[in-house]
Amino acid sequence: MYSKKYLEHFSAPRNIGVIENADISCNVVNTEGGCFDTVDVTVKNDNGIISDLKYKLKACSGTITAFSLLSELVIGKTVKELDSITFDQMNEILGGIPDKKHHSLRLALEALNEIKKKLK
Repeated sequence: MYSKKYLEHFSAPRNIGVIENADISCNVVNTEGGCFDTVDVTVKNDNGIISDLKYKLKACSGTITAFSLLSELVIGKTVKELDSITFDQMNEILGGIPDKKHHSLRLALEALNEIKKKLK
């Protein structure tokens, strides 16, 4: 049902934590799909390049996995390159997650949109 990549991100999530003196922070909440996910995201921006992204959350497995993947996709990217991160791309990397977990990818992308707004 879940791909090896999905299980990898869920069992060993990347970049959990908080960046002290972050340049950007945001909070996103999801109540869709029977979940109540809350995620605090902090970002370090070094001259237009995302040098770090950390998140702290209370969430379902899908959201843990989505934010772990998002952190890997975002770190090292320029603001312009963030536009290339899509739902379809994330879903494909994770091996096509079940529909009931799609809210997790949408929440990660909502956080990404908040970050992009604050970078402009």
